Amino acid sequence: MNILQDLEDFIHRFNTLNDEEFNIDSIRIEFSKQHKLKELESLGNWCKVEKNSSLLAKLKKRLLKNEITSAWRLEKENIYYYNLQDAPKYRRAVLVIFGMKQYHKPTPSKDLITKLLQVMKDVSNVDICLDLPYKPNLQALSKLFTLTPYITKNGVVTDTKYINDTGTPMLDKIIFYNKAFKNGLQGTLWRIEATISIHNFKELALPLYEFKQITDLTRRNLHD
Repeated sequence: MNILQDLEDFIHRFNTLNDEEFNIDSIRIEFSKQHKLKELESLGNWCKVEKNSSLLAKLKKRLLKNEITSAWRLEKENIYYYNLQDAPKYRRAVLVIFGMKQYHKPTPSKDLITKLLQVMKDVSNVDICLDLPYKPNLQALSKLFTLTPYITKNGVVTDTKYINDTGTPMLDKIIFYNKAFKNGLQGTLWRIEATISIHNFKELALPLYEFKQITDLTRRNLHD
């Protein structure tokens, strides 16, 4: 069984049938350290992430701070796992493979991702992204959803927006952000990214369709 290939094939079929350009950017798997960690560690050198690192700070922005106790990164790859607070022995962890759709640096190799997923034998959720060469129009969406802006520590309201309640099972949240600005790219590039919870890749059909309905709205009336 090749989980990565199955996921990619499913999304490719969806794209072909719906004239879409969705891609996988991140994969997450919650796992039992007792049953998986030894195999995971056999795939390379895992280094503990420093407590004051930007990577750990990024993790804590996305999750409750008390959910994360420590994180370990696989060499220099965009792959890490972080321990969940599961007193007294921290038995659960989450493996994260990120940056699978990038323009400014190499992405994790498919061979390595395949080996990791062969160990995990499961996927908890995925980030599916759509990249646009223009700023998406969120006016129509603002009438249907609550768009929450990202506010910096200094109180600056940014162009980044979240839909934290999509009203669709499995479609956990959606983010809209300026990817060219974030990654120092030339030109205009915006990303719409959905976090989708799954236990079987065949379950992706409904949330992908709902995600498409949302992204289609951002393409309309661009000059309004």
